[in-house]
Amino acid sequence: MKRQMAIAFIFYLLIIHQTAISAPMTDADALVLLKESIVDPDHALSSWSTSSPHSPCSWFGVICVSGIITGLRLANLGLSGDINVDALTHFKSLRSISLNNNNFAGPLPPGLARLSTMKSLFLSYNRFSGEVPKEIFTSMKNLKKLWVDHNQFSGPIPASISSVTKLIEIRLENNAFDGAIPSFDISSLKSFNVSNNRLAGPIPPPLARYGASSFAGNPDLCGQPLSSTSCLVLPPPPTSPEAVEPTEEQGTNGNNLGIVVGVVVAVVAFVAIIAFFCGRRRQRQEKIDTIATAGSAEAMESAAAPAAPVGPGTLQKQSSSGSSHKRSGSNRGTAAARVAADLTMINDGRGTFGLTDLMKATAEVLGNGGLGSAYKATMANGLTVAVKRMRDMNRVGKEAFDGEMRRLGKLQHPNVLTPLAYHYRKEEKLIVSEYVPKGSLRYVLHGDRGTDHQALDWPTRVKIARGIARGMAYLHTELAVLDVPHGNLKSANVLLANDFEPLIADHGLAALVGAAQASQVMFAYRTPEGMQHHLVSPKSDVYCLGIVILELVTGKFPSQYMNNTKGGTDVVQWAASAIAEKREAELLDKDTAASDVTEHMARLLRVGAACVEANPEERPEVAEVAQLIEEIASAVAGEPRQVAEELL
Repeated sequence: MKRQMAIAFIFYLLIIHQTAISAPMTDADALVLLKESIVDPDHALSSWSTSSPHSPCSWFGVICVSGIITGLRLANLGLSGDINVDALTHFKSLRSISLNNNNFAGPLPPGLARLSTMKSLFLSYNRFSGEVPKEIFTSMKNLKKLWVDHNQFSGPIPASISSVTKLIEIRLENNAFDGAIPSFDISSLKSFNVSNNRLAGPIPPPLARYGASSFAGNPDLCGQPLSSTSCLVLPPPPTSPEAVEPTEEQGTNGNNLGIVVGVVVAVVAFVAIIAFFCGRRRQRQEKIDTIATAGSAEAMESAAAPAAPVGPGTLQKQSSSGSSHKRSGSNRGTAAARVAADLTMINDGRGTFGLTDLMKATAEVLGNGGLGSAYKATMANGLTVAVKRMRDMNRVGKEAFDGEMRRLGKLQHPNVLTPLAYHYRKEEKLIVSEYVPKGSLRYVLHGDRGTDHQALDWPTRVKIARGIARGMAYLHTELAVLDVPHGNLKSANVLLANDFEPLIADHGLAALVGAAQASQVMFAYRTPEGMQHHLVSPKSDVYCLGIVILELVTGKFPSQYMNNTKGGTDVVQWAASAIAEKREAELLDKDTAASDVTEHMARLLRVGAACVEANPEERPEVAEVAQLIEEIASAVAGEPRQVAEELL
C-alpha cells in the first residue's frame, strides 16, 4: 500500500512539473524576464511585476495597440546590462524598440536578428561596441528606421542593410565603422548618415544625394557629394631610391598644399585681429546685458501677460519701451561677450550673423517661461531675433546637442518656426529664432482685447487650427524618431504672423531635457498618461493639440495649463458633457458664433474632443486630425482640399 502511495505521489509530482513546463509564457512573464537582464539604477521599471494588478499595457514604457504589445520605449533611463532577446521574441507583434540614451555596452545582443517583425530599432547614444554581424538585418525585412549612431561600433558596415528595401532612415554616424560603404540603392530611404567614422573609398553613386554632411568626418572617403575630394588613382611608389621628378599632377598637389597652409595662416591671423579689436571694444563701449532668448513663444508671451493667468482678461500687455523690458547700461553686454563667442548657424534663411552682430544689437527682456528666459535683440541690419536662454538642458553632451539642433535647423514648413542658430555651454544653452511681433495665440486670444483679438473671427480661427494641425503633422513625420515630436504644444507656443498664420515653436526639445525637468515644464507630461504613468508618446501631442482646438472654439483659458489646476476652465470635461447632452452650441465663443457657422464650429469642437480622449489608443493620429480640419476649412472657405496633401 505504501509503495502504491509513493508511486502515485511521484506520478503527481511529474504531472505538476510537466504542467509547469508546458504553461505558456505570459506578456507579464516576458517583460519581467527582460527586466531581470537589465540594470535599472533609478527603478524606472518598478511597475514591471507579475504581482501588479494592472495589465502590462499600463506598465511604464510599454506601448500597446488593442491590448497587444507593439513597442517598448525605454530611452533616457540610465539602463545597462544585457538584453534578453529570448524575452523579446515572445512578443510576436513587436514593432519598435527605443533604448536611446542609456548605458548599454559591449557587442549587440546575440540573436537580435530573430526580431523579424521589427520596424524601428533605436539604439543611439549608448556604448555598444565591436563588429555588427554581417547578416543581422537579413531577416528584418520590415525595418524602416535604424538608429545606432553615437556608439563605439567598429568593423565594416553590414552589407545585409542593402537587403532591407523598406528602410526610411539609417543613422550610423559617430562610431568607428571602417572599410567601404556598401553599395545599395533603397528608393524609400530619406535620411542617411555615416559621418564621423573611419570609412574609406568611393561613395556609392546612389548615396550621393544625401549631401556632404552625411559623409563628413571620414578623411579617406572620396567622390560626390564630397566635391573637393575626387577619387584619383595614385601612381605606385618609385621602385628605386633615386630621386623621381615630380609629375605635373604632383606639382599641382604641392601647390594646393601650399595654398591650404597659407589660408590656414591667414585665418589664424584674422581671428587674432578680431579678438584684439573685440577686447578694445569691450573696454570702451557698453554691451548688451544677457543676450539670449529663444523663439519660445511661452517665454516671449510671458512679457505680454502674467506668468499664471487664470482666465480671459487677466493678461496685461506691457510696452516694449517700459522699464521692465530694459536693462541699465552698466550691465549690458557681459553675457553676450561670454556666451555668444561660438554661435553656430544651423539655418541661414534669414542671413548669417555672429558675435559682432549680437554685441551691437539692442536687447529687451521679454520674460521667463518654463524652459528659460527670453530676450529680443535687434541687429544693425534690421533683423530682429528672439533668443532663449536655457539652463536645464544638461542631459546631453555637446555632440548630442549639436545633432538635435541641426535636425531642428533643417525643418522647413510654413507653420513651423525653425531655429536659426544656437550656442552650447555646459551651464547654459542659447537658441536663436526669428522674432514674431504679433506674439502668441494665448496672448491674442485671452490677453488682448484690441484689434488683433477682434480679428479672431471664425474663418481666422479655422485658419489657425488648420495651420497648427499642418505643422504638427509635418513635425510628426520629420521628428518621428522622438518619443514625443513636439512635447510642449500649447497656445503659448503658437506664434501668429501678421496674417494670423500660426508658427509652432519649442518643438523637439523634449529630447534635450531630463525626465525630471520635462515632467515639470513640458505640457505633454500633463496628459492623462503623463500624469499617471510618466509616459509620453506621439499621442500625447494629439492630446495637447486637442486642448488648443477646444481653446480656439470656446475662447476659454484651459485649466489644464495651470500647474495647480486652479483657475481657467476644464475644457475637456466641459466639451465631453456638452457633446453627450447635445448642447455644443453653448460652448462656442460668443465673439464668433453665428447661425451660418455654428455647424462648422461644432464639428471642430468634436475633433478637439476626440483628441483629448483619456486613453491614448482612442485618439486619432495627427495626420487624421489635420485632414478633418482641412475638410472643415474647405467647407468654410471653399478652398481646394489638395492643399492639405501639399503641406502635410
